[in-house]
Amino acid sequence: MSSLLQLLPFFEAVARLGSFTHAARQLGVTPPAVSQNIQTLETRLGIRLFNRTSRSVRLSDEGKLFYQSVAPAMSQIDVAAENIRALRSRPSGHLRITLPQLAASLLVMPFLTEFHARYPEIQLELFTDDRFADLVLDHFDAGIRMHAVLQKDMIAVPIDNGQQRVIVAAPHYLAQHGMPTTPEALRQHNCLRYRFPGSGKLEPWFLTHGGQHLALEVSGSMIFNEDLLLKAAALAGLGLTQRFRGTVEPELASGRLVEVMADHASDAAGFFIYFPARRHMPLKLRVFIDFMQQQRQNAQRAKTLKPNRAGSGSAAE
Repeated sequence: MSSLLQLLPFFEAVARLGSFTHAARQLGVTPPAVSQNIQTLETRLGIRLFNRTSRSVRLSDEGKLFYQSVAPAMSQIDVAAENIRALRSRPSGHLRITLPQLAASLLVMPFLTEFHARYPEIQLELFTDDRFADLVLDHFDAGIRMHAVLQKDMIAVPIDNGQQRVIVAAPHYLAQHGMPTTPEALRQHNCLRYRFPGSGKLEPWFLTHGGQHLALEVSGSMIFNEDLLLKAAALAGLGLTQRFRGTVEPELASGRLVEVMADHASDAAGFFIYFPARRHMPLKLRVFIDFMQQQRQNAQRAKTLKPNRAGSGSAAE
């Protein structure tokens, strides 16, 4: 008779892949063998783990609870095996990260070439989605989010030095509608807004002035749930929008967008990479976190040195 430990890989594979056939292919056995082992496990536990139809295989409510307990233990076994292999080889394997498109474009994509050159044996999957995923149930190694919206019971590591929110508009919009200088003046303008896909809430505009912090509900004729569309609408001269400075720096530098009410720019908490508490972290995740923190340190160093270079030209010569 198979031990409970011997049956768990069959359960984990079916739960993760949602298919007896795919699980059999991954495990190198036949689909009937997978089915038989699942039935044996269900008999041993006295519960139905999966709801099966001719078209789908889904975890039952009891199966979900069991998977939530089993998945971390199975992950620890995989981590232990991977770390042993890593003693003889470079970091490798499939690394799945869930993150919003904004974090991907700001923090990961600019350094993707360097990361791949350094760790060519890591298969990095970036799953961009502003909705929040359950790292364990959705089979992610880690996620990237702002600190205020992290999952509970997670370890969080900062990977940037904070962001700044700025209000921007196209020059031809400002030429036609004027330049607002106060929060009250924004009521006379078309403000392009962002709606969070997960919660469905509209994002307020955050302003600072004279040491005060404001969360302002603005109004306008257009709402988006995608940062790139917001920027495109602003470039088309359809209104004002508030975004992180890093997402509009090229357009500000070229003059295609103009910063509005610069003295009201608001600092925001930065992004964090978060992951379940584990005694042994997979090496592929460890090097990714270290790499992202290195980019954070490089950015902070460049920011610190910038004023010094501007004021010490003669000394450098």
